[in-house]
Amino acid sequence: MQTILHHNSSGTAAYTGRLKKREVHRAITLHPVKDHRQMYRLHTYFKNLKIQDLRESTLDLHRDIASSLKKLGVEPDQVADYMLLEGIPLFPAKIGEPGYLGDNNILGAPIDFNRYKPENVEDIIPFEFISKSIYSTSHSNPKRRIESPLKEALDDVIREVMEIINAPSRQRGRVIDFNELLYGYTRLQPLHGVDHVLDLLLKYRRYRGRKMTAAVRRHAYLQQSFTATEIRELPMGEPPPFEDPEILEKIHSKDPLNEYADFDEPSQQPAGFLDFGKLNVKEAIESGLMKLQNLPNVLKWSDNDYEYPIYDRRIHFILPLMGRQEIFSRFMKNYEDVVLKSDEAVSLIVVLYLDVKNPLDYRNAEALIDHYNDMYGKDVKIVHMGSTTFSRGAGLTEGLKRCASDDLVFFIDVDMMFNHVTLRRIRINTVKYHQVYFPIVFSEYNPEVVNGDDFNKFKDEPLVTNSNLGKFVDEVPKTDRELADLKYSKEINDDFGYFRQYGFGILSIFKCDFERVGGFDLKIKGWGYEDVQFFETLIKSNLTVYRIADESLVHKFHSVDCDKNLEKSQFLMCLGTKASTYGSEKHMTYYMLNHPEVLWPEGGEKGAS
Repeated sequence: MQTILHHNSSGTAAYTGRLKKREVHRAITLHPVKDHRQMYRLHTYFKNLKIQDLRESTLDLHRDIASSLKKLGVEPDQVADYMLLEGIPLFPAKIGEPGYLGDNNILGAPIDFNRYKPENVEDIIPFEFISKSIYSTSHSNPKRRIESPLKEALDDVIREVMEIINAPSRQRGRVIDFNELLYGYTRLQPLHGVDHVLDLLLKYRRYRGRKMTAAVRRHAYLQQSFTATEIRELPMGEPPPFEDPEILEKIHSKDPLNEYADFDEPSQQPAGFLDFGKLNVKEAIESGLMKLQNLPNVLKWSDNDYEYPIYDRRIHFILPLMGRQEIFSRFMKNYEDVVLKSDEAVSLIVVLYLDVKNPLDYRNAEALIDHYNDMYGKDVKIVHMGSTTFSRGAGLTEGLKRCASDDLVFFIDVDMMFNHVTLRRIRINTVKYHQVYFPIVFSEYNPEVVNGDDFNKFKDEPLVTNSNLGKFVDEVPKTDRELADLKYSKEINDDFGYFRQYGFGILSIFKCDFERVGGFDLKIKGWGYEDVQFFETLIKSNLTVYRIADESLVHKFHSVDCDKNLEKSQFLMCLGTKASTYGSEKHMTYYMLNHPEVLWPEGGEKGAS
């Protein structure tokens, strides 16, 4: 009874942590749940488990179909068009049609470690060895700690295996508990899924008949198969979630709500037209706005006006700047080639601070902006901060004051390089009231390291470079837009840089969403950290945080100077950034081997011997 009617004695913290636990999976009731939001969370979690079971059932059915047709002598490439009877296809819906059940060639592949057959040695996918650490032949660091995603995946796999093993425990009068993972092997096959070989130490306990307890070891050969790809379309520009306090207040006060997406005109409809209890969202919007003319596509659900005018949306770049005139000139040249020359719907707001060490940079930046405004007739705005202490969060907040509530804003740094692909991704991946976009930018290593002999070869060894430059020559003439994209692109390579996974300073968000979550902590001064706090705030909000590696956004290398007067956490973050941008692990390995005096300082070698 204690197992199935589970009581958590943590009080208000009960079931607020990870739900992937044996206690939660074995119970039929969970007590206590003190917060209605946790009840929704629990409900969603068990619904997800149900979805997972259904997905596994679909895989089993696909395998049964593939196995049966194989016995009937049907070739795998003919399964999709197989007819059960005349006029009755096995798979009625074809690829691209509603109700398509997936590719049986992939989903129906039998459970076998040899599902993927490499054509040559280079295509072989090696296993990684798991013990206290993880050992890999394909990673630049062959021995490293087990990363959190893999650790969580192994926990999930082992928990599911134990649930399968213990499913008939009541009938057999025994229970088997997991003790520890002694070692294992794992590999990812991108086409089919993940393979695991795990050596498990288990505890066998028999509680019926002659009771006994014994330690046993078992090898588990497991496969986690990928299911079919599913695409879900989300309407863009929907009203904010109903639990939003501002929306609830307006609905309860019977005020007509007339601010949707890019549409902001006074509504003459009666106060109760947004009765969501009686109408669904589509009907509510259409009933309230059907009499208004020139309705933008964002509010149209008809088939004729389905396309959402997302590629015309204006982006407002906000750039905090202090000094660094040469770098700012490079950024403005990038901005000219990508935005000004092609007349892109982009505005630039420069938040200008005075650098007391280089006071001329302030005037030069103003003069440069005036030059581009005169040349192209555009209005690049300047927010004058004067000699105020530099704070990136405060600067971005000041820049936001020049934007309207419905504006799409993009926080950018002067070291960034972007192109037209960047603009497209900002517009697509930022959804008002629903999603903010945190691109993972590609950060360049120190060019002196990337191109230095000490960092790329052993002493007295010739440096081999790729001289096959002809493959980059394209005889097809390119447009100005394509040439600009090529000019501001970077070859993505582990030797040239890395994706800054833990950088959160570059993001796009609608101003109304920024204000709804409270904005930056303006008490933070100096280098960094305000973006980390804002990221954590967004994670806890009802907005989706979308992150993806964006190779079109490149952070140009610059030396990092860490001020010792910074807060300890900021200083450590600064040092970490400085170290990570120096060079790759390969570069550092070459340097250490070429300079043994760094590894063994004078006197250290003798002491060691």
